[in-house]
Amino acid sequence: MSAFLSSLVERPERGLVALIAAQAVFWSLAPALSHSAPPLDVVEMYAWGREGVVATFKHPNLPGLVLEGVRRGTGLTAWQAAFFVSQLFIGLTLWSVFALGRELMDGKRALAGALLLTGVVFFSWPTTEFNHNVAQMPLWALTCWMLWRVTTRGDLLSWLLLGVFAGLSMWAKYSSAVLLVVAAAWILWDGTARKRLLTLGPWLGLLACAAVVAPQALWLIEHDFQPFAYAARRAAGGGIGDALAFLPVEALNHLPMALLLLAAGWFGKAAADAPAAPDTRALRFLLLLGLGPALLTAIAGALTGSGLKTAWGAPMFNLSGLLVVALLANRFSTPRLQRLVVGAGVLLVLLPGLYFAHMRYGAHFTGEPLRGNWPQARVGRALESAWAREVPNAPLRIVAGDIWTAGLVGMTDEHPPSVWINGDPETSPWITPERLRSEGVMMVWREGAAPPQALADTSAVPSRVIVPFDDASDSPPLRINYLISPPAN
Repeated sequence: MSAFLSSLVERPERGLVALIAAQAVFWSLAPALSHSAPPLDVVEMYAWGREGVVATFKHPNLPGLVLEGVRRGTGLTAWQAAFFVSQLFIGLTLWSVFALGRELMDGKRALAGALLLTGVVFFSWPTTEFNHNVAQMPLWALTCWMLWRVTTRGDLLSWLLLGVFAGLSMWAKYSSAVLLVVAAAWILWDGTARKRLLTLGPWLGLLACAAVVAPQALWLIEHDFQPFAYAARRAAGGGIGDALAFLPVEALNHLPMALLLLAAGWFGKAAADAPAAPDTRALRFLLLLGLGPALLTAIAGALTGSGLKTAWGAPMFNLSGLLVVALLANRFSTPRLQRLVVGAGVLLVLLPGLYFAHMRYGAHFTGEPLRGNWPQARVGRALESAWAREVPNAPLRIVAGDIWTAGLVGMTDEHPPSVWINGDPETSPWITPERLRSEGVMMVWREGAAPPQALADTSAVPSRVIVPFDDASDSPPLRINYLISPPAN
């Protein structure tokens, strides 16, 4: 065991590969083996992705396009693929953080900075749900890495890549603008970075960023900035209390990291053979890019009285591990790094195991199944069979309803149906009157919930399917109402 640990820390690249592999395996398998339905955000991503749209009324559509690209490119229709895609994004984040850390310090301390991220909540439980927050994470890390390179080396390729990564981050989520503001502040504040403004590189990077962001900007103009109205509605009612609680809650999300450091002895005496501390410029960079976006978000929330969601901090703390390593520079030693490897390994086994138990057996104790416990396959078969009985000569092409219930129908089909979200044409512009006439629509809603908006003026009596849960718990079966409007021709 000692020889194995030594090989991981003496060759940090090998340790990084082991970290990424363990993250991918355990955090992919835990949800894949315990879910009988995908998470809500994954249902949304698949529904939006199959329409090929640049953005939706909520967010830009990069994660949806990624999942649809994987589905079409591999021919794999199982929604469990989303769990692995999510871990690919986390793995790319860890690699980017390591690459930055190696340039700021050295390989061993870069590995320590990446390992410590296993103790940040955003790198564990939430990664089972591939969504915009997860999609942001590697793009923020890549942007930070390239930002350091361009303001240190200044080569044109790095400036070009900085522009591309910064632009792509806006395809993941518009809140990435916070990172770009902080990045601009670094370029203006740092003397070495300011000198680069007189070269071609920054303007090449700006042009690349503008070119990547342009489709998003055009979509926003054409659709009356719908995502910003959605964000305002989500933030409304939170008040200054939520803004003030944002940073303390995010600090609590780092509690496992503190336990890792404690167990590895990093709060002990200074190490006699500790390497030299990173230079002041590198430490300033980590402080600004590692803490700046979260501080700016909290200040903006407090000034506007907007509610802030904890999950919004997911991409903001990629540099937490590197920052801690830099601040505790005199505590670093190879034995402590080895203990950190062990601690991270324990977390990478323990936390996915707890997740699996929570999803697989939690409903047996609470009597309340989670969304991930829904029998997606049975729900889809029951409703598609109902359509086939009533409309035998036309495939199901449109399902109307809330994104969760309607999105489960036909998810694993080779040609899944479009989702008409809540029967609202504003949120689903891909559903046109011409499509409704030529393809028909199945409207679905869970018993007790509100029917789709499109049913507001109809007095038709709906039918119902009753679908039992897959497990042996005492949960009552699902009762889903549906109404079919067949094609007009």
